[in-house]
Amino acid sequence: MKKIKTTLIILIIFLLTGCETIDSVRFEKPIKQPSPETFRITDSGPVIGIEGKENVHMWLGVPFAEPPLDSLRWKAPRQKALWEDVKKVIDFSQPCVQFQSSITGDGLAKPGEITGSEDCLYLNIYAPPLRINSIPQDEKRLPVMVWIHGGGNTSGMTSEYSPEVLVKSQNVIVVSIAYRLGLFGWLSHPEIRNNSEGLDRSANFGLLDQIQALEWIKQNIKYFGGNPNNITIFGESAGGQNVIALYVSPLAKGLFQRAISQSGGIGLTNINDAERIDRNIYPLGSNYKYRHKTTEEWVSSLRQLGLINTYLYETNNLKDLRSLTAEELLKIWDKKQFLDEDRQMPRIIGDGIVLPTDSILDSLKDINKHANVPIILGVNKDENKTFNLFDEEMVTNILNLTFIVKDPFYYDLKSDYQSLAWRSNAVDAPADAILDSGYDQVYTYRFDWDEEPKIIGMDFSFMLGAGHGMEIPFVMGDFEMGRETRFLFTKKNEEQRLILSEAMMNYWTQFARSGSPNGEIAENLPFWKKWPVGGKNQDRIMILDTKKSNGPRMSNGYAPKDKLVLIFDSDPRSSKVNDKCLFLNDVYSWVDNWKELNNSCKDGIR
Repeated sequence: MKKIKTTLIILIIFLLTGCETIDSVRFEKPIKQPSPETFRITDSGPVIGIEGKENVHMWLGVPFAEPPLDSLRWKAPRQKALWEDVKKVIDFSQPCVQFQSSITGDGLAKPGEITGSEDCLYLNIYAPPLRINSIPQDEKRLPVMVWIHGGGNTSGMTSEYSPEVLVKSQNVIVVSIAYRLGLFGWLSHPEIRNNSEGLDRSANFGLLDQIQALEWIKQNIKYFGGNPNNITIFGESAGGQNVIALYVSPLAKGLFQRAISQSGGIGLTNINDAERIDRNIYPLGSNYKYRHKTTEEWVSSLRQLGLINTYLYETNNLKDLRSLTAEELLKIWDKKQFLDEDRQMPRIIGDGIVLPTDSILDSLKDINKHANVPIILGVNKDENKTFNLFDEEMVTNILNLTFIVKDPFYYDLKSDYQSLAWRSNAVDAPADAILDSGYDQVYTYRFDWDEEPKIIGMDFSFMLGAGHGMEIPFVMGDFEMGRETRFLFTKKNEEQRLILSEAMMNYWTQFARSGSPNGEIAENLPFWKKWPVGGKNQDRIMILDTKKSNGPRMSNGYAPKDKLVLIFDSDPRSSKVNDKCLFLNDVYSWVDNWKELNNSCKDGIR
């Protein structure tokens, strides 16, 4: 009996962990047969797809741009050349070049290894099972939802997500798009800026990929039954940040009619800071704006490795960089360093072409500088617990098998205020800014589901809770997201979980149909009020939770940047913090000007 119990515990732990094991590598793909009913003729050429497990039609790996290879590396995407033969689009393309994440569900390589290809500009279309002769026309065409995956703009892939349940249950079309990642998708370089023309002068190639994909969708989605004049962009984490970036990009205006940002943000790095930083003035441990590897530092590291002979500002440096392979360009990072924020290159750059030069927030305040379309902004209550669970200063991690929180009080408090800072940046600040512009079609939410189980003494409802990314399965209606999440979604929490998921899918798709999350489809759900103008004690944010946790419901919670210290001071737990400013400098470090706005923790003021 003891041996059986021990074996069972080991098996459970094996399912919990995303650690590096040989079976994390997927060796072969199942054979897929094209479905005749999926034959379509697009403006790019004829395609044929497959039928999914939910009886959904799928076209996987549709090219929307020419491969950005060789001389096209670090240039705007080019329109895909026409093809004549029927293209079988029955499987996902290779992901864009990245270091394999330990939490990916696709298992293309071992964690920390380089995977993917620079030939990665493909999209995937999921549609209800429409026969060739019954594709909706005109006003009967279906709303289109374009998913932008997360991963810090350095990792992630479209194959990690399945929107089949969302498509089937809500009668919408979902398109997931790939885009260049990391230094392939974002690079500010003087030769690019000074020696190129038009969009090639940009530093935001990943965003240009997304814009190119939206242009392809707008031109071709009618052939799949979608409405080209009713497109909603939605994304999570970096995908949510990209949604807000597209919301203020003049190049994306008119390409979408609604936007949903899940756990996004408004961060922007200016060109000067992206390329060069005086580390004598701004060391890596200083203001979060300077906690990245600059182009100059990256180029110098490559030169030290003997891979190139030129420095950043020397002639032919860009030519030298283009002569290297993807693996060589990434050689300055090892398996652990690629996760270190201080060693990553900046993403979302103020190039004055795709994005404003200085501030996304300022553009949100000007109705002439943003998309002027309905938007949902949201976060998860415990965003940072997803990351803090792996922070060795707060959690004892035994071989990625057992997690023991060292100080539960501090772990919870720090997570709460890091997550509040995330909310302030991703919800309250941009929502207020858009309303300041005179546009009021703004809705916000906070996802609170935290009903995970206790396993072998580990209480995941406390350690993880409503952590970063936990809302995605609820939005997609798909809880089969790999072994890393399998243990979280149990029979015990299934009934309430599925009810909440249905509510969220209803809200999201009703918003995609009409620009409001309320309406015919969501008529049995609590009314989702718009974000109000200023003031106190007004319902402003939808709390998305199970019925047994008193959700969904509206709340008057408010976290503007100038109230962050007041919120902390009003928390009874704050009296137990020995050094208030040290704590606040830690949890609020990436909120712009929080000290000045709160008149706190600066020049001796506490």
